[in-house]
Amino acid sequence: MKPIGLNASLLYFGIPAIVLAAGFYLLMPALIKRGMLPYYAYSLGLGLPLLVMLVAAIVAYRLEGNPLEWSALMARFNYRPLSLRDLLIVAGIFAVEMALYLVMTRITGWLIGQGIITLPADLPAFVNPQTVWTQETINAATGGLRGNWFLFFFSLILLVINVVGEEFWWRGLILPRQQLAFAGWTLLVHALLWTLFHGFKYWDLLNLLPLSLGLTFAVLYLKNSSAGLVMHFVSNGVGLLPILLGVLNTG
Repeated sequence: MKPIGLNASLLYFGIPAIVLAAGFYLLMPALIKRGMLPYYAYSLGLGLPLLVMLVAAIVAYRLEGNPLEWSALMARFNYRPLSLRDLLIVAGIFAVEMALYLVMTRITGWLIGQGIITLPADLPAFVNPQTVWTQETINAATGGLRGNWFLFFFSLILLVINVVGEEFWWRGLILPRQQLAFAGWTLLVHALLWTLFHGFKYWDLLNLLPLSLGLTFAVLYLKNSSAGLVMHFVSNGVGLLPILLGVLNTG
């Protein structure tokens, strides 16, 4: 592997960040304008760039000269089964980062309330952190949850694309090469850049910082990308639970 220094890191993080921002600020509004429900427009606006990231990770892996074999890909991307001890460590790190996340959301809410952080004027209610969720708001964003199995499976597929796409690219492909360049500074450099990758939702960056630091630390400490995959799936997958409960609602 060749090391990825600061300039290359800015490129590898910056280009996907721009593409993701284009999906959010250009593709999503265009889809809503054409009549697509906000939830689907948001999911496609971000999901399509993340699908490209997943493909790009595989292509970059091949360009390194690696064989197109599953075992070789897992070895290069540093995926191994997690032991019980590993899972307990991951759970502990996850608990700490989630506690810090809750603190940061309070701070962010205060900054927004004071006008220090301003939100886009045309931000859809679905992604507006100030939205008060009601049945009407949910129906407007999704077309209704009850019995909507298409929505659930659509969300599940997008979750897999999101998490696997990011984890293959960031922790599988990029992080090991950054370690060759930054050594002991890798945690800080990688976590900060990954946080800034989400800059399209700039009002959420403070909230994401502890999650980014915790996930990156877990991968580096255990020397196993599977830790990041599990933590990413859990943190992003929590949103599937209310969707499933809404779909199953028979009341």
